[in-house]
Amino acid sequence: MARIRIVASDDVAWRRTDELVAPATAAVMSRAEREADVRMLHAGADDGLQLFEARIAPNETIALHAHAEDEIIYVLDGELRMGRKRLGPGTSLFVAGNTLYGFSTGPAGVRFLNFRGRANTSFIPREAFLAARPGDDDSR
Repeated sequence: MARIRIVASDDVAWRRTDELVAPATAAVMSRAEREADVRMLHAGADDGLQLFEARIAPNETIALHAHAEDEIIYVLDGELRMGRKRLGPGTSLFVAGNTLYGFSTGPAGVRFLNFRGRANTSFIPREAFLAARPGDDDSR
């Protein structure tokens, strides 16, 4: 395999998230995440890095969820909101694997790069994440 791979983003088609993940995974995602557009720049592997570009429409909410792998999100355009924090272009965000998080998009939507240390399409919705935590009582 080549030691250098060059990918021009214009050569990679945008696809909806629900076209790239298993139907069972898409079924537990929020509508906004299922309908997000994604360009898989480097698909990754068990021992290879993953990089994709995502764009999400204005004023959308991505429900609380987690992924099995660490990730870095780098905002290219628009605005990603986490609570009171507004993350604009040039801002990066590290999310450790198995960390519950969600966000919303600003009035212009958001476009970001997502980098992971290896291929990862895991998606753990809030309910499953909480149910899997030993000794936790989700009756609050």
